[in-house]
Amino acid sequence: MQLKASQLASHLAKGLAPIYFVAGEEPLLMQEALDAIRAAARKAGYSEREVFDVERGFAWQRVIEAGASLSLFASRRIVEVRMAAGPDDEGRKTLQALAQRPPQDVLLIVVCGALDKRQREAPWARALDTAGASLYLWPVKPEEFVPWLDARLKAAGVQADAEAVKLLAERTEGNLLAAAQDVEKLKLLFPGERIGVEALAQAVADSARFEAFDLNDRILDGDAVGSVRSLQRLREEGLGPLEILGALSWCLRSLAKASIQYARLRDAGAACEAAGIFRAQQAKYLRALPRVRPAEALTWMRRAANVDQMVKSGQEAAAWEELLTLILAASGAAPRPQRS
Repeated sequence: MQLKASQLASHLAKGLAPIYFVAGEEPLLMQEALDAIRAAARKAGYSEREVFDVERGFAWQRVIEAGASLSLFASRRIVEVRMAAGPDDEGRKTLQALAQRPPQDVLLIVVCGALDKRQREAPWARALDTAGASLYLWPVKPEEFVPWLDARLKAAGVQADAEAVKLLAERTEGNLLAAAQDVEKLKLLFPGERIGVEALAQAVADSARFEAFDLNDRILDGDAVGSVRSLQRLREEGLGPLEILGALSWCLRSLAKASIQYARLRDAGAACEAAGIFRAQQAKYLRALPRVRPAEALTWMRRAANVDQMVKSGQEAAAWEELLTLILAASGAAPRPQRS
């Protein structure tokens, strides 16, 4: 069965499926879905967990053996298979075989990153869905972000004025992880109190994490030197490439959408509106749009995906280099090909 994130809790309350296939493009939602599945499994007696990180040349026979082997310590076990992208030929055959005959007393969890439509509808993916349950976690759209944030605040017991919710949405620029962290902070700072705009602004103003959004501002301003300095500060503060990439990807995705609209409309303000950019954030994009071609912006998105893949495959040093290259290109420091 195919589940939405909002349906997962009620589904788990009724009992576990033998297989869960979790994939998507929003890390926070994926992590929370996986945490919920694992917690339900522990409650149901799955006390041992074996994790396989799939990389190039991975031996899929190991997964089959893990499902068939008996544990000395637990009668029920979780076997978790994690992939950055879809499986290779051997992996597809293995997953289909496991879906046709799920191992006894084993909960199989298959985790992937972003998948295109062809991959989501491939026989191996359909087999996992048929044998158990699947979730694909899409990014929260700009027009959905304020309602999502408002619901999260209410679920955490935080009472906030509508304008305060909008301000928090603007400060976090659609970054779900940043927003979730701030919700937890507000929960601790204002127990049982109603939060207004001024109180919220003061509560989040000193967060070092907003250096990530300072980096976005410098990129949009075309300030390559400042962008590199911001990246260095973030690295010195202990942030990893993926934490920086979360805020940066939102910015680049918005810029790519706006640049496509700008090429069509030749009106920067209308392009920002059509791209769903929050009005309070549009001034930065208005400055950037005249120097950005749609093809360039889409190339930057592909570079961002490369950074994500490098980190997940254990190539963190290469990921930092690729992130630096991306920032230099997006801030206008990299040489541009001449127009023909």
